[in-house]
Amino acid sequence: MYTNMLQKHLSQGDMEGVVKQIAYIGEKKDITQFAFLIELLKSTDNAILRNTIAIALSDIGDDRAVEPLIEVITDSKTSGSRGTLLYALENLNYIVHIENIIPFIGDSSLEVSAQSFMLLEQMMDKLSDLQNLRCQTIIEMQISHNQSKLLEVALEMLKKWRYQVQG
Repeated sequence: MYTNMLQKHLSQGDMEGVVKQIAYIGEKKDITQFAFLIELLKSTDNAILRNTIAIALSDIGDDRAVEPLIEVITDSKTSGSRGTLLYALENLNYIVHIENIIPFIGDSSLEVSAQSFMLLEQMMDKLSDLQNLRCQTIIEMQISHNQSKLLEVALEMLKKWRYQVQG
């Protein structure tokens, strides 16, 4: 039902209609549109549409959305518009992709860096020792060419947590 309406809005270039329909799907947590939303997420170059889809996927709460969201986040075409995409991960189980998220803590966009930091913070007590070490290594490499205070705080947080667990 929604797919036909979405395709009609898309074919007419009615982005406002598409955005409203996708938001409604997210509100209703309609899993039947999951595959279509993922396909649209991966194929669109429209940042507003991409963000709306990401939020809808987050609202639906299906962890199968994590992999496609990470693909889109790490794609160079989303540079400058990753904040909402990262935010969409908050309600999902993204821990296996934490190493893909960590580099964005050093991003020049405050929204992106803060959101990445919050995602790390949210998973701190769930990280394995190996993940913690890998995250530290990634951050140390970032710090070597980026003097972001948030990177330094993240590194200290990881080291402190590891020390507490081992201590």
